Amino acid sequence: PGPYRAAQEVFRSVAEKLRPCLVRIETVGGTRPPPAGAIDLEDETAPEEGGRKRAPNPFRDQPGSGFDVADGPTTGLIYSPDGYIVTSSFNFVRRPLLITVTLADGRRLAADLIARDQVRKIALLKVEAENLPVPRWRDVRGVDVGEWVVALGLGFGGDRPSIHVGILSAHHRMMGNAFQTDAKLNPANYGGPVCDLDGNVLGLAVPMAQRPGELAGIEFYDSGIGFAVPKQRLDEIVSVLKTGRSFYRGWLGIQMDPEVRDAVVVGRVADPSPMREAGVGPGDRILSINGKRIRHFGDLVRALYMIPAGEEVTVELENDGRRFTVTVLLARSEDLGPMPEAEEPFDPSAPMPPPKEKK
Repeated sequence: PGPYRAAQEVFRSVAEKLRPCLVRIETVGGTRPPPAGAIDLEDETAPEEGGRKRAPNPFRDQPGSGFDVADGPTTGLIYSPDGYIVTSSFNFVRRPLLITVTLADGRRLAADLIARDQVRKIALLKVEAENLPVPRWRDVRGVDVGEWVVALGLGFGGDRPSIHVGILSAHHRMMGNAFQTDAKLNPANYGGPVCDLDGNVLGLAVPMAQRPGELAGIEFYDSGIGFAVPKQRLDEIVSVLKTGRSFYRGWLGIQMDPEVRDAVVVGRVADPSPMREAGVGPGDRILSINGKRIRHFGDLVRALYMIPAGEEVTVELENDGRRFTVTVLLARSEDLGPMPEAEEPFDPSAPMPPPKEKK
């Protein structure tokens, strides 16, 4: 009992040390995200009006999960004494009309959502306050895998933070944007700190996954697979968010040829799209992106899923034995045009034809 009681005291002391730097975030209004896979009716022309029904934009950013976002408080961490607060973009999926922040001293302040990063799931708030307490940070690169970590949150209500304990499981996850922990991360502590046993903050807890969508990664909550953005990466992101610029998932604007099984061959290209502007067309085979070999769809996802719109990628392609390289600027989904009609729509339930030869 002695060692266990001592451990409990350590965990409680971490929470007490960081409590002045934690804020409770509450929102008012907003809309509930559509269910995963829902079709946006704005992408269709009503048949009864004589129009031709169009397929929904295949690149439209969807929530990425059927998770039902409930009302309730969430967590934030004071980033700077002049009123900047970092939290998770997950907390604002419902596009609230009003955001309030309650400080540890009881003050309740209106907050402005400055910008958010929907790729790394970070949001930046600003309140009118000065001389706010800030936490002490520790470079996670100096923390060994297996060291204890503590995740704190205020999403369960009350003045005391919830405490979830685990270890640092791995470094350099999610293309170097996060570290992994088996401490239980969930909506109650998304946007809160993951720290060491001395109360030094190692990173900000966020949901992450390779799939697109503002709710992607929520399916991992309380599973022992959690992610946190470390300070050095957070500083880079916040420096851009402070300017009011948000980050969105980046798209090439292509669909694969579903009949090619052992390569990534372009089937259709949206117009307009980055790939169409670069002269890429159906039948072109993608060999690499930013030097990473592309052998199948999984490689394509892993090469792109953490690169936001507005950043350049270098794509190496091949067609009829001719290799060529293009540099494209990834686009937001809303900036992509429609796909051309498929000559013969692909039926995934039909027997697969003989594999096409790679060009």
